[in-house]
Amino acid sequence: MNVRVFGLVLAALLVIGCNGDNGNGSDGGGTPCADSYCSSRETCVNDSVCVAVPQKPANACAEKAGEDNIYEAIGDADLACHNSELCTQDSDCPQDASGAQLTCRGGFCGTAAPQGPATVTFRGCVDAFGIGDTTHQMRVALYRANQDPQGASSWDVATTEDQAHCEYWGAFELTDVPTNTPLILKSYDDQGDFVVTYKYNLILWADLAQDEGGTFVFDTKSTVSDPRTGQDVPLHPWRGYAISQTTYDIILLAAGITELPDTHGAIAGTVRDCDYQELQNATCGFVDEPRVLTYMSNAESPRPDKALSGTNVNGMYAAMDIPEGSHRVSCLAQDASGAEVMLGEYDVKVFPHGVTILSMDWYPGVE
Repeated sequence: MNVRVFGLVLAALLVIGCNGDNGNGSDGGGTPCADSYCSSRETCVNDSVCVAVPQKPANACAEKAGEDNIYEAIGDADLACHNSELCTQDSDCPQDASGAQLTCRGGFCGTAAPQGPATVTFRGCVDAFGIGDTTHQMRVALYRANQDPQGASSWDVATTEDQAHCEYWGAFELTDVPTNTPLILKSYDDQGDFVVTYKYNLILWADLAQDEGGTFVFDTKSTVSDPRTGQDVPLHPWRGYAISQTTYDIILLAAGITELPDTHGAIAGTVRDCDYQELQNATCGFVDEPRVLTYMSNAESPRPDKALSGTNVNGMYAAMDIPEGSHRVSCLAQDASGAEVMLGEYDVKVFPHGVTILSMDWYPGVE
Protein backbone atom coordinates (compact mmCIF):
# COMPACT_ATOMS: atom_id res chain seq x y z
CA MET A 1 0.00 0.00 0.00
CA ASN A 2 1.51 3.32 -1.06
CA VAL A 3 1.73 6.33 1.24
CA ARG A 4 -1.22 8.15 -0.28
CA VAL A 5 -3.55 5.16 -0.12
CA PHE A 6 -2.48 4.54 3.51
CA GLY A 7 -3.26 8.16 4.31
CA LEU A 8 -6.70 7.87 2.76
CA VAL A 9 -7.45 4.72 4.72
CA LEU A 10 -6.34 6.43 7.93
CA ALA A 11 -8.54 9.43 7.15
CA ALA A 12 -11.48 7.11 6.55
CA LEU A 13 -10.95 5.41 9.90
CA LEU A 14 -10.88 8.76 11.66
CA VAL A 15 -14.33 9.74 10.39
CA ILE A 16 -16.09 6.41 10.95
CA GLY A 17 -19.24 7.01 12.88
CA CYS A 18 -21.67 8.37 10.31
CA ASN A 19 -23.24 4.96 9.75
CA GLY A 20 -26.94 4.45 10.29
CA ASP A 21 -27.81 8.16 10.08
CA ASN A 22 -29.62 9.25 6.94
CA GLY A 23 -29.13 12.92 7.78
CA ASN A 24 -32.87 13.65 7.95
CA GLY A 25 -33.13 13.57 11.73
CA SER A 26 -36.51 11.81 11.56
CA ASP A 27 -38.54 12.03 14.76
CA GLY A 28 -41.38 9.80 13.57
CA GLY A 29 -44.86 10.80 12.43
CA GLY A 30 -45.51 14.26 11.05
CA THR A 31 -46.66 15.27 7.57
CA PRO A 32 -48.10 12.54 5.30
CA CYS A 33 -45.92 12.06 2.22
CA ALA A 34 -46.88 9.37 -0.30
CA ASP A 35 -46.80 6.11 1.66
CA SER A 36 -44.78 7.54 4.54
CA TYR A 37 -44.55 10.52 6.87
CA CYS A 38 -42.05 13.35 7.02
CA SER A 39 -40.63 14.51 10.33
CA SER A 40 -41.04 18.05 11.61
CA ARG A 41 -37.57 18.79 10.22
CA GLU A 42 -38.45 17.68 6.69
CA THR A 43 -40.44 18.95 3.71
CA CYS A 44 -42.58 16.64 1.59
CA VAL A 45 -41.59 17.46 -2.00
CA ASN A 46 -44.29 16.87 -4.62
CA ASP A 47 -46.19 14.59 -2.21
CA SER A 48 -43.44 12.10 -2.89
CA VAL A 49 -40.08 12.54 -1.14
CA CYS A 50 -39.18 13.68 2.39
CA VAL A 51 -36.23 16.06 2.26
CA ALA A 52 -34.52 17.71 5.23
CA VAL A 53 -35.27 21.43 5.48
CA PRO A 54 -32.16 23.41 4.41
CA GLN A 55 -30.68 25.24 7.38
CA LYS A 56 -28.99 28.11 5.52
CA PRO A 57 -29.33 30.02 2.25
CA ALA A 58 -27.51 28.33 -0.63
CA ASN A 59 -24.13 29.60 -1.78
CA ALA A 60 -22.63 29.39 -5.23
CA CYS A 61 -19.13 27.94 -5.05
CA ALA A 62 -16.09 27.59 -7.27
CA GLU A 63 -12.77 25.80 -7.24
CA LYS A 64 -9.98 27.80 -5.64
CA ALA A 65 -7.33 29.00 -8.04
CA GLY A 66 -4.40 26.61 -8.09
CA GLU A 67 -6.02 24.09 -5.71
CA ASP A 68 -7.49 20.99 -7.32
CA ASN A 69 -10.89 19.98 -5.92
CA ILE A 70 -10.78 22.59 -3.13
CA TYR A 71 -13.82 24.87 -3.31
CA GLU A 72 -14.96 28.12 -1.70
CA ALA A 73 -18.24 30.03 -1.54
CA ILE A 74 -18.31 33.03 -3.87
CA GLY A 75 -21.80 34.49 -3.30
CA ASP A 76 -25.52 33.80 -3.31
CA ALA A 77 -26.58 30.88 -5.49
CA ASP A 78 -28.63 31.57 -8.61
CA LEU A 79 -31.80 29.48 -8.20
CA ALA A 80 -33.95 31.46 -10.65
CA CYS A 81 -34.41 28.48 -12.99
CA HIS A 82 -36.31 26.55 -10.28
CA ASN A 83 -39.74 27.01 -8.77
CA SER A 84 -40.66 27.38 -5.08
CA GLU A 85 -44.23 26.13 -5.56
CA LEU A 86 -45.27 23.24 -7.77
CA CYS A 87 -46.19 24.47 -11.24
CA THR A 88 -49.36 23.40 -13.07
CA GLN A 89 -48.72 25.12 -16.41
CA ASP A 90 -45.83 26.67 -18.32
CA SER A 91 -46.85 30.21 -17.36
CA ASP A 92 -46.06 29.33 -13.72
CA CYS A 93 -42.41 28.96 -14.70
CA PRO A 94 -39.67 31.57 -15.15
CA GLN A 95 -37.81 32.38 -18.36
CA ASP A 96 -34.12 31.79 -18.95
CA ALA A 97 -31.63 34.55 -19.79
CA SER A 98 -32.50 34.33 -23.49
CA GLY A 99 -36.20 34.86 -22.76
CA ALA A 100 -37.19 31.26 -23.48
CA GLN A 101 -40.10 29.98 -21.39
CA LEU A 102 -39.31 27.07 -19.12
CA THR A 103 -41.67 24.12 -19.31
CA CYS A 104 -43.77 22.69 -16.47
CA ARG A 105 -43.27 18.93 -16.19
CA GLY A 106 -44.57 16.98 -13.23
CA GLY A 107 -44.76 20.11 -11.09
CA PHE A 108 -41.20 21.25 -11.79
CA CYS A 109 -40.00 23.94 -14.18
CA GLY A 110 -37.46 22.72 -16.71
CA THR A 111 -35.70 23.43 -19.96
CA ALA A 112 -37.77 22.79 -23.07
CA ALA A 113 -36.04 21.26 -26.09
CA PRO A 114 -33.95 24.08 -27.63
CA GLN A 115 -33.29 24.57 -31.33
CA GLY A 116 -30.22 22.96 -32.84
CA PRO A 117 -28.94 19.76 -34.46
CA ALA A 118 -30.84 16.52 -33.88
CA THR A 119 -27.61 14.55 -33.41
CA VAL A 120 -24.01 15.38 -32.50
CA THR A 121 -20.59 13.85 -32.08
CA PHE A 122 -20.19 13.52 -28.31
CA ARG A 123 -16.58 13.95 -27.15
CA GLY A 124 -15.14 14.17 -23.72
CA CYS A 125 -12.95 13.09 -20.86
CA VAL A 126 -13.57 10.51 -18.17
CA ASP A 127 -12.73 12.09 -14.82
CA ALA A 128 -11.71 9.95 -11.85
CA PHE A 129 -13.05 10.65 -8.37
CA GLY A 130 -10.79 10.18 -5.34
CA ILE A 131 -7.50 8.40 -5.82
CA GLY A 132 -6.23 9.68 -9.16
CA ASP A 133 -6.24 6.59 -11.33
CA THR A 134 -5.91 7.15 -15.06
CA THR A 135 -8.99 6.36 -17.14
CA HIS A 136 -7.53 5.67 -20.57
CA GLN A 137 -7.78 1.89 -20.23
CA MET A 138 -11.50 1.46 -19.66
CA ARG A 139 -14.76 1.73 -21.63
CA VAL A 140 -17.79 3.99 -21.86
CA ALA A 141 -21.22 3.08 -23.15
CA LEU A 142 -24.24 5.31 -23.79
CA TYR A 143 -27.94 4.44 -23.46
CA ARG A 144 -31.25 6.20 -23.74
CA ALA A 145 -32.80 6.69 -20.32
CA ASN A 146 -35.51 4.09 -21.02
CA GLN A 147 -32.94 1.40 -21.90
CA ASP A 148 -31.28 -1.11 -19.58
CA PRO A 149 -27.69 0.14 -19.08
CA GLN A 150 -26.61 -3.37 -18.11
CA GLY A 151 -27.32 -4.57 -21.64
CA ALA A 152 -25.57 -4.06 -24.96
CA SER A 153 -25.33 -0.58 -26.48
CA SER A 154 -24.72 0.64 -30.02
CA TRP A 155 -22.51 3.32 -28.40
CA ASP A 156 -19.75 1.40 -26.61
CA VAL A 157 -16.10 2.37 -27.04
CA ALA A 158 -12.73 2.00 -25.36
CA THR A 159 -11.29 5.21 -23.99
CA THR A 160 -8.19 6.62 -25.64
CA GLU A 161 -5.24 8.47 -24.15
CA ASP A 162 -5.39 12.27 -24.22
CA GLN A 163 -2.94 13.73 -21.72
CA ALA A 164 -3.14 17.18 -23.31
CA HIS A 165 -6.85 17.76 -22.60
CA CYS A 166 -7.94 15.20 -19.99
CA GLU A 167 -6.58 15.36 -16.45
CA TYR A 168 -6.97 11.61 -16.00
CA TRP A 169 -5.95 10.89 -19.61
CA GLY A 170 -9.09 8.96 -20.63
CA ALA A 171 -11.03 10.36 -23.60
CA PHE A 172 -13.95 9.11 -25.67
CA GLU A 173 -15.88 9.94 -28.84
CA LEU A 174 -19.36 8.75 -29.78
CA THR A 175 -21.10 9.64 -33.04
CA ASP A 176 -24.75 10.23 -33.99
CA VAL A 177 -25.83 10.87 -30.41
CA PRO A 178 -29.31 12.44 -30.06
CA THR A 179 -29.65 15.89 -28.52
CA ASN A 180 -32.39 17.04 -26.09
CA THR A 181 -32.77 13.42 -24.97
CA PRO A 182 -32.24 11.96 -21.46
CA LEU A 183 -29.28 9.57 -21.60
CA ILE A 184 -27.24 7.32 -19.31
CA LEU A 185 -23.45 7.25 -19.64
CA LYS A 186 -21.83 4.12 -18.21
CA SER A 187 -18.12 3.92 -17.32
CA TYR A 188 -16.64 0.48 -16.71
CA ASP A 189 -13.61 -1.74 -17.19
CA ASP A 190 -13.04 -5.46 -17.60
CA GLN A 191 -10.35 -5.79 -14.91
CA GLY A 192 -12.46 -4.63 -11.96
CA ASP A 193 -10.19 -1.70 -11.12
CA PHE A 194 -13.16 0.67 -11.34
CA VAL A 195 -16.69 0.45 -9.95
CA VAL A 196 -19.28 0.51 -12.72
CA THR A 197 -20.88 3.97 -12.74
CA TYR A 198 -24.16 4.93 -14.39
CA LYS A 199 -24.47 8.66 -15.00
CA TYR A 200 -28.12 9.74 -15.24
CA ASN A 201 -29.63 13.14 -16.12
CA LEU A 202 -27.24 13.50 -19.04
CA ILE A 203 -28.82 15.62 -21.78
CA LEU A 204 -26.83 17.08 -24.65
CA TRP A 205 -28.71 20.34 -25.19
CA ALA A 206 -28.78 21.12 -28.91
CA ASP A 207 -27.96 24.81 -28.44
CA LEU A 208 -24.68 23.96 -26.68
CA ALA A 209 -23.34 22.04 -29.70
CA GLN A 210 -20.64 23.67 -31.80
CA ASP A 211 -20.40 23.58 -35.60
CA GLU A 212 -16.98 22.27 -36.65
CA GLY A 213 -16.97 22.58 -40.41
CA GLY A 214 -20.45 21.17 -40.91
CA THR A 215 -20.21 18.57 -38.12
CA PHE A 216 -21.95 19.46 -34.87
CA VAL A 217 -19.91 18.50 -31.82
CA PHE A 218 -20.73 18.43 -28.10
CA ASP A 219 -17.23 18.49 -26.62
CA THR A 220 -16.93 18.36 -22.83
CA LYS A 221 -13.36 19.60 -23.07
CA SER A 222 -14.74 22.94 -24.28
CA THR A 223 -16.28 26.13 -22.95
CA VAL A 224 -19.33 27.38 -24.84
CA SER A 225 -21.76 30.27 -24.81
CA ASP A 226 -24.91 29.16 -22.99
CA PRO A 227 -28.15 31.02 -23.80
CA ARG A 228 -29.68 29.75 -20.54
CA THR A 229 -27.19 31.76 -18.49
CA GLY A 230 -26.07 34.41 -20.97
CA GLN A 231 -22.44 33.58 -20.28
CA ASP A 232 -19.65 31.21 -21.24
CA VAL A 233 -19.77 27.92 -19.34
CA PRO A 234 -17.44 24.88 -19.34
CA LEU A 235 -19.04 21.58 -20.29
CA HIS A 236 -17.33 19.64 -17.49
CA PRO A 237 -20.66 18.52 -15.93
CA TRP A 238 -21.29 16.38 -19.03
CA ARG A 239 -18.06 14.40 -18.73
CA GLY A 240 -17.75 10.71 -17.96
CA TYR A 241 -17.21 9.76 -14.34
CA ALA A 242 -15.14 6.93 -12.87
CA ILE A 243 -14.58 5.74 -9.30
CA SER A 244 -11.75 3.35 -8.56
CA GLN A 245 -12.58 0.29 -6.48
CA THR A 246 -10.00 1.39 -3.89
CA THR A 247 -11.63 4.81 -3.52
CA TYR A 248 -15.10 3.26 -3.25
CA ASP A 249 -13.97 0.83 -0.55
CA ILE A 250 -12.46 3.69 1.46
CA ILE A 251 -15.65 5.77 1.18
CA LEU A 252 -17.77 2.84 2.35
CA LEU A 253 -15.41 2.36 5.28
CA ALA A 254 -15.61 6.06 6.12
CA ALA A 255 -19.40 5.74 6.17
CA GLY A 256 -19.20 2.81 8.57
CA ILE A 257 -20.16 0.20 5.96
CA THR A 258 -17.84 -2.77 6.35
CA GLU A 259 -19.85 -5.13 4.17
CA LEU A 260 -22.13 -4.24 1.26
CA PRO A 261 -24.83 -6.78 0.34
CA ASP A 262 -24.42 -8.29 -3.13
CA THR A 263 -27.65 -6.68 -4.36
CA HIS A 264 -26.94 -3.17 -3.03
CA GLY A 265 -25.30 -0.10 -4.57
CA ALA A 266 -25.15 3.68 -4.17
CA ILE A 267 -26.35 7.01 -5.56
CA ALA A 268 -24.09 10.08 -5.55
CA GLY A 269 -23.70 13.34 -7.38
CA THR A 270 -23.09 17.06 -7.41
CA VAL A 271 -25.76 19.74 -6.97
CA ARG A 272 -25.19 22.94 -8.96
CA ASP A 273 -27.05 26.22 -9.34
CA CYS A 274 -28.42 27.79 -12.51
CA ASP A 275 -24.94 29.05 -13.44
CA TYR A 276 -23.55 25.48 -13.16
CA GLN A 277 -21.68 26.46 -9.99
CA GLU A 278 -21.40 24.01 -7.11
CA LEU A 279 -24.20 24.55 -4.58
CA GLN A 280 -23.57 24.69 -0.83
CA ASN A 281 -26.31 23.98 1.78
CA ALA A 282 -28.62 21.93 -0.46
CA THR A 283 -30.31 18.85 1.01
CA CYS A 284 -31.43 15.63 -0.69
CA GLY A 285 -33.93 12.90 0.16
CA PHE A 286 -35.08 9.50 -1.07
CA VAL A 287 -38.39 7.67 -1.09
CA ASP A 288 -36.57 4.56 0.16
CA GLU A 289 -34.07 5.75 2.74
CA PRO A 290 -30.49 4.58 2.21
CA ARG A 291 -28.56 3.14 5.10
CA VAL A 292 -26.32 6.21 4.94
CA LEU A 293 -27.02 9.64 3.45
CA THR A 294 -24.02 11.90 3.78
CA TYR A 295 -22.41 15.01 2.37
CA MET A 296 -18.76 15.19 1.47
CA SER A 297 -15.76 17.01 2.94
CA ASN A 298 -14.01 19.81 1.06
CA ALA A 299 -10.77 18.05 0.21
CA GLU A 300 -8.75 16.88 -2.77
CA SER A 301 -10.18 13.42 -2.12
CA PRO A 302 -13.57 14.16 -0.44
CA ARG A 303 -14.92 11.79 2.20
CA PRO A 304 -18.19 11.52 4.17
CA ASP A 305 -18.47 14.26 6.80
CA LYS A 306 -20.91 13.48 9.61
CA ALA A 307 -20.96 17.11 10.75
CA LEU A 308 -22.65 18.28 7.56
CA SER A 309 -26.45 18.55 7.31
CA GLY A 310 -26.34 19.75 3.69
CA THR A 311 -23.96 19.91 0.76
CA ASN A 312 -20.52 21.37 1.31
CA VAL A 313 -18.89 23.92 -0.97
CA ASN A 314 -18.24 21.11 -3.48
CA GLY A 315 -21.99 20.41 -3.77
CA MET A 316 -21.56 16.66 -3.29
CA TYR A 317 -23.92 14.16 -1.68
CA ALA A 318 -23.78 10.36 -1.39
CA ALA A 319 -26.42 7.77 -0.46
CA MET A 320 -24.92 4.35 0.22
CA ASP A 321 -26.11 0.82 0.84
CA ILE A 322 -29.31 1.02 -1.23
CA PRO A 323 -31.11 -2.05 -2.60
CA GLU A 324 -31.01 -2.53 -6.36
CA GLY A 325 -34.02 -1.29 -8.31
CA SER A 326 -35.85 1.98 -8.97
CA HIS A 327 -35.46 4.90 -6.57
CA ARG A 328 -36.79 8.46 -6.46
CA VAL A 329 -34.53 11.36 -5.43
CA SER A 330 -35.28 15.02 -4.76
CA CYS A 331 -33.23 17.95 -3.47
CA LEU A 332 -34.01 21.32 -1.89
CA ALA A 333 -32.19 24.60 -1.39
CA GLN A 334 -32.99 27.90 0.27
CA ASP A 335 -32.68 31.11 -1.73
CA ALA A 336 -31.24 34.37 -0.42
CA SER A 337 -34.67 35.46 0.87
CA GLY A 338 -35.08 32.25 2.89
CA ALA A 339 -37.66 30.59 0.61
CA GLU A 340 -37.36 26.86 -0.07
CA VAL A 341 -36.66 26.06 -3.72
CA MET A 342 -37.23 22.62 -5.25
CA LEU A 343 -34.29 21.52 -7.37
CA GLY A 344 -36.06 18.61 -9.02
CA GLU A 345 -37.28 15.06 -8.66
CA TYR A 346 -35.73 12.14 -10.50
CA ASP A 347 -36.36 8.44 -10.93
CA VAL A 348 -33.13 6.44 -11.30
CA LYS A 349 -32.02 2.85 -10.87
CA VAL A 350 -29.46 1.35 -8.50
CA PHE A 351 -27.37 -1.61 -9.64
CA PRO A 352 -25.55 -4.24 -7.54
CA HIS A 353 -22.14 -2.92 -6.41
CA GLY A 354 -22.53 -0.03 -8.88
CA VAL A 355 -22.75 3.72 -8.33
CA THR A 356 -25.56 5.71 -9.91
CA ILE A 357 -24.40 9.27 -10.60
CA LEU A 358 -27.23 11.80 -10.39
CA SER A 359 -26.10 15.41 -10.56
CA MET A 360 -28.54 18.32 -10.63
CA ASP A 361 -28.54 21.78 -12.18
CA TRP A 362 -31.20 22.82 -14.73
CA TYR A 363 -34.23 20.54 -14.48
CA PRO A 364 -34.99 18.83 -17.83
CA GLY A 365 -38.40 19.75 -19.27
CA VAL A 366 -38.09 16.93 -21.83
CA GLU A 367 -39.03 13.25 -21.55
